[in-house]
Amino acid sequence: MPNNQKKSLIKPAAISVKDNPDIKRLYSNYVSVSTAMHECNLNFCLIDVSLEAPSKPEAKVIAKIMIPNSLVKEVLRVIGLNYENAMKRISEIESKK
Repeated sequence: MPNNQKKSLIKPAAISVKDNPDIKRLYSNYVSVSTAMHECNLNFCLIDVSLEAPSKPEAKVIAKIMIPNSLVKEVLRVIGLNYENAMKRISEIESKK
């Protein structure tokens, strides 16, 4: 294959995701998004809603994630699909009560 050709992407089914118990699970209730030429930057934040509401709430950044712009549409699609499936299951459970 010539050096100027891109290798094909690995199919998601061929990827095995391994959990890392050393990474702490965090809760975020606010996300700040910015996009640059080659990447999308996601700042996951926490706004402490237990505090008395100040005039301008403060969002504390708890995680910074950068993904290539080529992945953004697929991330949006997968999040939307997972969300719709979860809402459907919740609705089915609620209707059985």
